[in-house]
Amino acid sequence: MARGVDPVQTLTLLKGDWHNGYDPSETRVAPLATPLATHLLHAVGVAHAARLRGEDTVVMAICGDGATSEGDFHEALNFAAVFRAPVVFLVQNNGYAISVPLDRQTAAPSLAHKGIGYGVPGERVDGNDVAALLSVLGAAVAGARAGEGPRLIEAHTYRVQAHTNADDAGRYRAADEVTPWLARDPITRMETYLRGRGLIDDDKAAGYAAAADRMAERMRAGLNADTPADYRDLFAHVYAEPTPQLREQQALVADELAREVR
Repeated sequence: MARGVDPVQTLTLLKGDWHNGYDPSETRVAPLATPLATHLLHAVGVAHAARLRGEDTVVMAICGDGATSEGDFHEALNFAAVFRAPVVFLVQNNGYAISVPLDRQTAAPSLAHKGIGYGVPGERVDGNDVAALLSVLGAAVAGARAGEGPRLIEAHTYRVQAHTNADDAGRYRAADEVTPWLARDPITRMETYLRGRGLIDDDKAAGYAAAADRMAERMRAGLNADTPADYRDLFAHVYAEPTPQLREQQALVADELAREVR
């Protein structure tokens, strides 16, 4: 969304539609990937290709703490380090991989330490401090763009709510573990900082909140709208030039649908 992708398009794939919702080539934002860590390898490939073409592209690959327990994470770091791919790995460490706490996932002192074995510099940052996060990530991107190779950034935060609406977080953590983090909400902290600098007041804060509500309302309306289905999409995006078999199959489906209508 920060890079211009429409909120409705951002969640189109999760809605259950057949396509991603937006054009990755146009937005330079990769499609969402549900399997953990698989997209990290793709990110390294994109970064490596950009480097071979002489572009100044830097790829930011975002994952959670649970993804660092997957093999793809380690393969991605190793390849990126060996080929000095311009990629920044941002790990959102919220303490749990669904119900598995971090201390059951790793024996490393921190997730940032995991880069050391691959020759990737690692750094930890307060993930609830927006200014600190932007500063650390900005420096990492600048270094990668200057040819210094990949970086691993661990943003330490906490998942206050349940993992999904099907998750009962009370089964694996106590309420008193959650309570201290409520005061560390990054939006609240940023608002406090901006008020302290005299950059916003009650009227501006109310305006931002109202704009957020309008965006959420538009997003809900867009996601609840039915998407027209066209059987021809099954055949249109398989090959650039449809094969004779595809044309034959499309004709069969068209004939069956026509006979049903009659």
